[in-house]
Formats: sequence, structure tokens, C-alpha cells
Amino acid sequence: MSEIELKFQIPHNYRAAFEIAFKKNKLVQQQRLWAKYYDSPDQHLAKQRIALRQRLEGDIWRQTLKAPSPQHYERFELEHELGHDAPELCDLACYENHKQARKILKKALDGSEVNLTLQFETDGLRYSQLAHYKNSQIEVAFDLGEIRQGKNSIEIYEVEFELKQGEIVDLIAYIQPWIKKYHLWLDTRSKSQRGNMLYNNETMIPVQQQSALQLQHPENIHELLTQITQNCLAHLLPNATAIASQDYASGHVHQARVAIRRLRSALKIFAEYDALANHNWESQLATLFQQLGSTRDQDALRESLIPQLENAGSPITELPPTASENIAIDAIFRSPSTTLLLLQLMSFAHSAAVTDAESKPLKKVLRKRLQKLHQQICDDAGHFQTLDVDSKHRTRKRVKRLRYTVEFVSNLFAEDDVKTYLKTLKPLQETLGHFNDLMVAQGLFESHTQAEPKTWFVLGWIASEERHISIQIEQDLQQFAESQPFWS
Repeated sequence: MSEIELKFQIPHNYRAAFEIAFKKNKLVQQQRLWAKYYDSPDQHLAKQRIALRQRLEGDIWRQTLKAPSPQHYERFELEHELGHDAPELCDLACYENHKQARKILKKALDGSEVNLTLQFETDGLRYSQLAHYKNSQIEVAFDLGEIRQGKNSIEIYEVEFELKQGEIVDLIAYIQPWIKKYHLWLDTRSKSQRGNMLYNNETMIPVQQQSALQLQHPENIHELLTQITQNCLAHLLPNATAIASQDYASGHVHQARVAIRRLRSALKIFAEYDALANHNWESQLATLFQQLGSTRDQDALRESLIPQLENAGSPITELPPTASENIAIDAIFRSPSTTLLLLQLMSFAHSAAVTDAESKPLKKVLRKRLQKLHQQICDDAGHFQTLDVDSKHRTRKRVKRLRYTVEFVSNLFAEDDVKTYLKTLKPLQETLGHFNDLMVAQGLFESHTQAEPKTWFVLGWIASEERHISIQIEQDLQQFAESQPFWS
């Protein structure tokens, strides 16, 4: 009914060693896997991230329905044995007596009768072994083959770790030595998703936006922080996969940074109240964020600043070259250190709270942390223009942190009060963000004045914009300082 697995890609320079070591295990079983994936002509199932396949396993055909859950590594799965003969079509009649399957298909197909057609096939070999780790059973499956659609095909060369019985924390702990030895990197793309991309002649997975967090009645800080971590990872991991696979756009980088910033904010606010939270995670995420930063800054300025310079009649309408443009950010998300960090965060997200008689009441901690951030921002109202650069940057980071924290805990408070508060916070964050873009651009162009004297026009325009935005920030800060905290 539920499948929990994590899939990894194997770097080319580690494939030979991995394959030799895996196959020489006497407990490894080999099996051919030939699968056909079906959907409606308009791909109703794929649009809902649902997979419907018929697969030959040994000499038995099985039909499997898979549907997503909030966590990318856990999916609804329902298997139905079809027998020895190859089926001539894909029939949904076998799901008539299964309530959840009927609900999934009805929603995806909109209750209409559709003709399911073959979309693509997978064909290859699976080498698998069953491992026992602590109190859990884990199947390790090494797949190699191809996904075919018409005359086109893409390679399958990956390893999956599926939790057959036990705890997710055991699954993640078992995987970590494999990461260190073979530099495996996490891949959230299923075979069905890759097949659908091949069918549609696409190479890039969609940018993953953040989803609103609906807290499920947390009773303490640990339950709150684990739910937040799960939400942030669901935001981060698909974008990390796109970057690691080298098929990504600026949107993937931007959303990866947003996800990391959200998670850093949560850890900075709440980790000190949770004994299981590793205090090194925040600094590790900060390093990861900074590694992605220069690339995202360049993209953001090209999208926002350059059009404004063109409208202002600037003689320069391109960003000056920087050494950071050559940073291979895809390698960052394929590195063992990043993969291990992500696995540690996933393990924490599914950990049980440590009983602590001295644990502080949840609402009391929330009010304390929210009030502190609120007051720190209010203290800058009235004199933002006189602050030094570092202090202005600190104000911007506090506003972001407060915004994310409010969004995390919003459904624990009165909805209308939270909305009213955010109406004054969001404009402040936007103007501070614009001001930061100008400061980043100023730093880039200041280093280029000797090589290109026309750069002084750009710097003059930036200085004028900074003065204008500073006045707007002062006004937004004053308005925010008059807002009524919803947690009072």
C-alpha cells in the first residue's frame, strides 16, 4: 500500500567499482524487468504524478498503480497480479473494489471514461539483495537498462534503497556508507517521470515551488521543527535533483536557495529548543546557500536590473564578468557532503521526540521568538538610512526570517490576524530585497570602472535608486512598527 524508497545516481567514475562489488555478492538475485507505462491521450495521470504500469517480473505480469504522497520518497502503491500471459490492454476494472485507488483514478481522470494507451517502456536488468539493518529490512536494487519511447531512449543506471520493514531512520543510516564509498547522489525522479519527459521531448523537470505548511497539531518544538523540515525538503529536493542532473534553469537555483533559507530560518529560531537538532546544520546550509548565491545573484540581476538600465538609456546593458560565473553548481549537489547533509535532515524529519520534562510550552516559545524578531526590526524604524551596510543587510535577513517563521506557524493562530500582519511585512521584505539587489550590483560594477569608464553612469543610476528605495524602506518600517502582533 505504501512504498518508501530513495533512489541515487552513480557517478561514471564509480560505476565499474560499484557494479563489480554489487554483483559479486552471492545473495544478489538477477531479474529482467520489462515494463509498459500507460496513460490517457492527454496524460491525465502524469499531470497528477500518477504512474500506471504493467511489468514482467520473471514470468509473471503485474499491474501497479503508484501515486504521490507529501514526501517524495513515499508513494501509494497498489499491485495486482495479471498472470503469465502478456496483457493486451490496460484495464482499470481491478481497482473497482479498492476505495483509495478508485479515488485516485477518479480525481486524475475526472470521472470520465478514457482509452489508456502505451506511452513508453522500460527494459533492463535488476540486481537486488535484501539487507537486515538493526530492526529493519531494506531491499537494495541496482537497475541498468533503458527507457524507450518510439525511436528515442535514455539510460537507466541507478540504485534504489527500499524500506521493506522497519523505520525510515534505519533506511537512511544504512545508506550513508554507500554515499561515502561510491559518491551516490540523490535523485527524486522516478522512472515514470523520466519516461513522461522523454514522451514529451523534455529534458528539464518542473521548478518546485514551496507549498503552504499545514501543521498537524504539533505538541512540542520537536514535532513543529520536524514538520517544517519535511516541508522544506519537499521544496528543496526536486530542485536539487534538477541542478545535480545538469538540466536546470535559474528558477531551480532560486527555489533551491529559498528552500535552504526557509530551513535555515527554522533551525536558527527553533533548534536550540530541540535536543535532536544538530547545531552544525545551520552553518552547513549557510555554506551551501553561499555556494549557490553568486549564480542566483547574477540571474536575478539579469532579470530585474538590466531591463531597468535599458529603460534608463544606460550605455552598459550587461553585467560585468566575474570569476564566480564559472562555478559548477551542479557538482555541489552531487557531492557526498551535500548528499549526507540532506540524508541527515531527512532522518531528523522522521525522528521521534526525546522525552524532556523541562521542555518549554510550544506557544510560549513561539511568542518569545516572534516578539524578539519583531522588536529587533522595529528598532531600525526611523533611522534605516543611517545604518551601515552590514546593519542594513541584517535588517533584511531578520525580515525574511520573520516572514518565514510566520508562514510556518500561521495555522496555529487566528487566520485574519496573521493575514493582516503579513500585509505590512511583505512590502517591507520586497523593498529590502530590491535594495539588496542594488547593493550587489553596485559591488559588481565598482570593480569594473577602470576597465570600462562608462560604468560610472550605471553607478550613478544605482546610487539614485538606492536613495529612493531607502526612503521607501523607512516608510515601510514605520508602517510595520505600527502593526499589531497576532501572537500577543
